[in-house]
Amino acid sequence: MSMYCACGMVAVQRTSWTDNNYGRRFLGCAHGAKGCNFFRWVDPPTCPSRCGVIPGMLRKVGAYEEKVMQLEKQKKAMKKLCVCLFVCVLFMTIFSFSE
Repeated sequence: MSMYCACGMVAVQRTSWTDNNYGRRFLGCAHGAKGCNFFRWVDPPTCPSRCGVIPGMLRKVGAYEEKVMQLEKQKKAMKKLCVCLFVCVLFMTIFSFSE
């Protein structure tokens, strides 16, 4: 069953991304902030311990993902360095035996 806002539009289900209600679903006016300000929670209230844990975990995941990207760049640079060193050693070996 659809729920309608004061504008006569079908209310749209959205997800909250705030620290206090992270991941909690709600219904709102289809026109958003410019609409009639209709608002109704779909999900029950979040327990207080979850409110603090999830945003903190997401920040940690973000930091870990950033670290992984940094390490991938370092790995790529090290591979290039190894190839350059191999080529240098190869040329040095070839030139030393050719004389």
